[in-house]
Amino acid sequence: MSSANVFSWLDGSGWLIFASSASDEVRALALGRASADGGMAIIALSGDAELLLDDLEDLGAPSGYIVDLYSEDDGAITERLADSGIIIVTGGESPQAARGALRGAALDGLQTAYENGALILFEGFAAMCMGGWMIDADDTIEAGLDWVESALILINVENAADNAKPLLNAQPTAIAIAIATGSALVLGGDSEIVIWGRVTVALGSAYGT
Repeated sequence: MSSANVFSWLDGSGWLIFASSASDEVRALALGRASADGGMAIIALSGDAELLLDDLEDLGAPSGYIVDLYSEDDGAITERLADSGIIIVTGGESPQAARGALRGAALDGLQTAYENGALILFEGFAAMCMGGWMIDADDTIEAGLDWVESALILINVENAADNAKPLLNAQPTAIAIAIATGSALVLGGDSEIVIWGRVTVALGSAYGT
């Protein structure tokens, strides 16, 4: 795991970007930061993938292609993602649905791409499922995919502490990250952290004051 201060995340030489929602401003900033060779892959967990591809190309994205997790075989999914230089993951009906769709072949391909220097932008529910923890409207705590270790990623909220009390009380080593609307958290392979917009963090009791 790469780390900076209390943050720890998956080792790789690319960039991981966690955005509150679909935002042309965040997408443009992400495209400007991408540097790896390879095309752009689109994973639309819901919605119109072709329309998303057109929107990104209007922002100056390189030639792209759609990776359909629901119809392509596992080998093709992993290979097509692993060869990408930019990957956009968006949509989904819930964090749980996004987690289920990404597990397995997709996650393997994403990890290989990131290790090779790709930039991966996770939007909305796809961003929420990449932390170590998830929490639903009933305050039920579930495991996430743990690319950001021990973290709860919250979207479209302003205050991490107010929205993560059940987890922080139950897991003293947890970290809550609240990404406000139109904002993003950017994590680099060299332990670099960049904030676009407003992001707040709350720590469990293990970190003291």
